[in-house]
Amino acid sequence: MGSLRSSLAVICVLSIWTTGYAADCGDRQTKTNGRCCDLCPPGEYVEAFCTEQRKTVCSPCGEGYYSSQYNFFDRCEKCRSCQQEYAGKCTPTADAKCSCRSGFLCSNNVCSKCEENKCVTGEKVKRTDISQGKWLIVYSYQCEPACPNDAYFDVKENVCKPRTQCSLFGLAEQFPGNKTHNSVCDRERHRNGKDFIHVILGIGFVLLSLTFLVLVSYACMKNLRKQKPYAHPIGIPALSTNTSNFHLSKEESGFQLIIQDESRKSESLDQLQLEKICAL
Repeated sequence: MGSLRSSLAVICVLSIWTTGYAADCGDRQTKTNGRCCDLCPPGEYVEAFCTEQRKTVCSPCGEGYYSSQYNFFDRCEKCRSCQQEYAGKCTPTADAKCSCRSGFLCSNNVCSKCEENKCVTGEKVKRTDISQGKWLIVYSYQCEPACPNDAYFDVKENVCKPRTQCSLFGLAEQFPGNKTHNSVCDRERHRNGKDFIHVILGIGFVLLSLTFLVLVSYACMKNLRKQKPYAHPIGIPALSTNTSNFHLSKEESGFQLIIQDESRKSESLDQLQLEKICAL
């Protein structure tokens, strides 16, 4: 128990001594070789460390090099090299800023490299970040549709719009549409289709009318043939219907006259019906 207390006491003393020793240096100083030496300002580097006789010796960064903060380094950092364009030039106190030309994408967070944007109109870029090291982040890109399957991208208005459904309007589809263009409905084909149906119906009506007239004409001709007297066969003598050649009683003569009169009436009625049918 006593040894534990002794160890804790030593640790506390060392902590207090270390803190006090480090606290002797200012905000822009660092302790080296037991001395508090000044840090070099941005745009400079340490040419010589401080000694008992002199302070820290700083020198400005050369062309193509920079330092962006107070430091105790013996050299400046090399300026970034851009693959395509410079958004900002390198200065003694700031690194260069890179950018890519139109149609290209930055390959990392500092845009030191560029890659071609392979996405076409109607597609959008999906970026995935991959960390490499403490400061560098590499980008990976994929293309995906800018609009849903039932929509297209209007380039002029830069928005997604739903495609026209031709079937909802009873129209044929001339062009189905794609990622950047709307569907095109065939209105002329729809109009021609209606005209074709009207022509077919007209022809059908004419054919039915002609068929009806032919049937009526045939019926009229058939009835007219039935009304003609039958021709007597050759070689067979015609029977005389003259009542003067026969000696009939008064009752028989009267019955024969009634039959002949009714026959004439029946023939007259048939003739009138046939004339009416033919007149139609």
